[in-house]
Amino acid sequence: MFDGLDVDGDADIAVAVLDSRGLHTTGVKAAQPVFSVTKMFVATAALRLIESGRLALDDEVSRRVPQAPSGITVRHLLGHTSGLPDYASAPAYLDAVAARPAQPWSLEQIASIALVGDRSAPGRFRYCNLGYWLLGAFIEEVTATPLERTLAEVVFEPAGMASTSYPAPGAGLTETGYDTRWAGPAGAAWATPADLVRFLTELLERPLLSVPSLAAMTTVTPVAAGPPWREPGYGLGLMIDGWHHTFGHGGSGPGYSSAAFVVPGLGRSVAMIARSSAGADLSAPALRFLQTDHRAAGQ
Repeated sequence: MFDGLDVDGDADIAVAVLDSRGLHTTGVKAAQPVFSVTKMFVATAALRLIESGRLALDDEVSRRVPQAPSGITVRHLLGHTSGLPDYASAPAYLDAVAARPAQPWSLEQIASIALVGDRSAPGRFRYCNLGYWLLGAFIEEVTATPLERTLAEVVFEPAGMASTSYPAPGAGLTETGYDTRWAGPAGAAWATPADLVRFLTELLERPLLSVPSLAAMTTVTPVAAGPPWREPGYGLGLMIDGWHHTFGHGGSGPGYSSAAFVVPGLGRSVAMIARSSAGADLSAPALRFLQTDHRAAGQ
């Protein structure tokens, strides 16, 4: 069942595969950090709130979030097309994480580090974790509810993700004392591989979103990426390969890597979470696994 999932590095890996024969899992069963896979959850929450009329793709975020530069919309932030700079490799941020791993920064502190960088014109893909922090704050302002509760109510519970959570303040500590809320709405969630494949099934093959919302989510901006990607693009919180028809996201952070992808129509998805000091790249083996299976199914 798991043949072909070849992962480099010293990773302790948990895997789930969902196909026509059911759900198959191996490895750790408890929830673990999934980092940027969180973006799929935040994007889905935003789109469900749009469906309910509580916000719109073209809402200007600065009207509710003062840290956001003017002219930046919800659509820009979801698709990484805002042109905003990021903070993930900023020395001040990395030093603070190393010195105080259990004391994550606020949005104000994150923005003060990120926004000193150069901005580019909106429209082209430029990966930006700051954008999802701003989006999370916007959702909290619109709903007057903590993000962890909104995600539970509009994403995790409807999708049957009983083991997935966005940690409340102080509840995101890993065994090494790192709090995943350092990653904020860009990557703080915890999940199991089984929940991730359930989520992708509900998102792409069942009515978690309306047809117009899913169409917006899967409309891509081209992305420069090498093998195993063939036709890479980014939608609204989703990494998509048009050639291989794969949809999903990867993530990595201190001590963990993750990836979750699906081939809709085949009803086959794979999710992987690795506890690894080597920062294993799980998107590549997950994509190779699905792409090989996809080609075999078409023969």
